[in-house]
Amino acid sequence: IAGLMIASLLGWGAWKNLDKIKNYYQIRQIFPTQTKATSVIDGDTFTMKNGLTFRLLGIDAPNKGAEGYKESKAALSKLVSDKELSIEYDTYQDDKFGRVLGYVWVPCNEELIALCHENKALVNEVMVKKGYAVRVVYSKRKKLKYDSLLQSSLLDK
Repeated sequence: IAGLMIASLLGWGAWKNLDKIKNYYQIRQIFPTQTKATSVIDGDTFTMKNGLTFRLLGIDAPNKGAEGYKESKAALSKLVSDKELSIEYDTYQDDKFGRVLGYVWVPCNEELIALCHENKALVNEVMVKKGYAVRVVYSKRKKLKYDSLLQSSLLDK
């Protein structure tokens, strides 16, 4: 998957420069630190402007057809649409489905003030605390950086 992602983003000619890449996860075309959402797939997944699928790390929202899917998708859309998104990564930066995994930070606003950290809100946390997603614990993996922020504490939607 990694090779196909590199080829699709950098072009087939990039293969000759692969020996210069020390860490695949440092390729900013694949793993940007700033991006915009071009479409929202569900309450924990969206497409980035580079065309790759981004999945919010440490949470799970209802899938299409499941109860709460529409509300969860709408909530994520409201949080990420038309905003410059700051992306932060943890130990796990991609998954077996070729999705980029990470945390998304957005600027604080009046609606998010109770969940703000230094003038920004962690979208992953907002989705859990507002009841649109649940925290996921990966039992065979290292503890996530923001796991403590993903503890469920339902606020008013």
